[in-house]
Amino acid sequence: MPAAIMTLLFLVVGVLSVHASRDIALASLVAIGTIASVARLAVLIRGRRLCDNPEMPLLTAKRFERRFALTYWAFATVFGLFAARSYMLPLAEWQMPIGILVVGYAAGAASTVAMRPYIVITSLIVAVIPPALVLLLRGDPNAIVSALCLFALLTGGLRSASQRYRSQLAKTTTRHAFARQVKTDHLTGLGNRLALAEAFETNARPERHGRIAFHYVDLDDFKPVNDRLGHQVGDSLLCLVADRLRTSINPEDMVVRLGGDEFVVVQMDSESDFDVEQQGLRIEQVLNRSYVLEGHSVNCAASVGSSRSTGNNQSMNCLLVAADEVLRRRKAERKSRLGSPPVNTGSPNQRDAIDYVSVAEGRTDSHSVAHDMLSDGEAYERLAATGIAATTWESAPDGLIETDSPSWRAYTGQSYDDWKGYGWLTAIHPDDRIATMQKWRETVHDRQAVDAEYRLRGKDGQYRWMSVHAVPLCAKDGQIVRWLGINIDIDDRKQQEHLQHSTDLSVKN
Repeated sequence: MPAAIMTLLFLVVGVLSVHASRDIALASLVAIGTIASVARLAVLIRGRRLCDNPEMPLLTAKRFERRFALTYWAFATVFGLFAARSYMLPLAEWQMPIGILVVGYAAGAASTVAMRPYIVITSLIVAVIPPALVLLLRGDPNAIVSALCLFALLTGGLRSASQRYRSQLAKTTTRHAFARQVKTDHLTGLGNRLALAEAFETNARPERHGRIAFHYVDLDDFKPVNDRLGHQVGDSLLCLVADRLRTSINPEDMVVRLGGDEFVVVQMDSESDFDVEQQGLRIEQVLNRSYVLEGHSVNCAASVGSSRSTGNNQSMNCLLVAADEVLRRRKAERKSRLGSPPVNTGSPNQRDAIDYVSVAEGRTDSHSVAHDMLSDGEAYERLAATGIAATTWESAPDGLIETDSPSWRAYTGQSYDDWKGYGWLTAIHPDDRIATMQKWRETVHDRQAVDAEYRLRGKDGQYRWMSVHAVPLCAKDGQIVRWLGINIDIDDRKQQEHLQHSTDLSVKN
């Protein structure tokens, strides 16, 4: 709209000033300026259609930006020469409209193109300096004052554009940092389940069917390391595992941590089943070498289960489930060879959900958590009594989801594999994910109860507002045992608030 208005005003003022002066040079500048401005509008209109495509390639975006810059500079140059030529002619009655046009152009450029400094700075200089110099050289006091005003306007416009750019750059950097955090495992720096889902959606194109493979990695004896050497050493071991996985993949592949000691390596371009098998063996060989941690030599074998996409419309969850099944068979075979009982092939990390009302009332024998272990019993009682829960859940002390929540899965339709780690974020409205993740990480860091709100997707695909309450469950020594959370449906209340707000605005208007 600003570009369209500027084009119209330039054409009107230009035609009338040419009619008054009968100057050929001025007429030529008006004609060239109109062509340049129309070209700029055409680039903008086409660019809007391009930007509506969320998967626009970076090369296309850069090409569009270059075209926009060229048309913007062309019009700014012609406009500056037009204003300068007008001030050379005896057109006293048109000098004020042209001056207003120069001021309006400079203000519009500084406000609308500030995020591209190399475009706006050049445009302001070539549009404002020529008419300002002509006025300055005329010598009469009024012209000199006008010239000084234009120079002051140019200085203010450049400063305003610079400040606006720095401010927006800081906001964008912060937003992107939060977006990266949402998709990053906080311990290892690898991607998480959300990053895995985005990468799969991006790469699972029709021409790549049958080429993407998943390698599900699990450490066989990780729990004894935690029990014998402590969680800090266990965390260090997970970081070393992550580093080894990074070095074992091709540049186009990726590694994510699903949670606990479970990782997934995504092989983006597998040639055959043999290729997938060889990659799985390489991963096992890399991980099965001993680790040195704080003076301790640690042997922690890894098992790998692999699956390869087989055809159209195969989902990420299907590949994960298939790889997990292979993984559990391999772990069972390895345990059998070593003379140990085979691993339980039921759902991993699955146990009965906590009875939240029982926790609030102190009836917690089934989980060996005494009521006097709560650091704030009254706060938790208030948590359980807030309303009827849509979902209840719990997480590990570090905020990772490991324990199953049947109520969450029943509400959202997610599987356990979808839900664990930070996979639960994929059920939250995209506009609420970054703020929710930031809030949760601050809560875990501060070790305080939290109240929050976000929109949660049900298995019918509809989002509803939830009021979320979570408290840390602490042992007698003050250490957090786990986090307990409850989601309460407040969508009806939110709808009423929105309706009331709309009614209030209507009354005021």
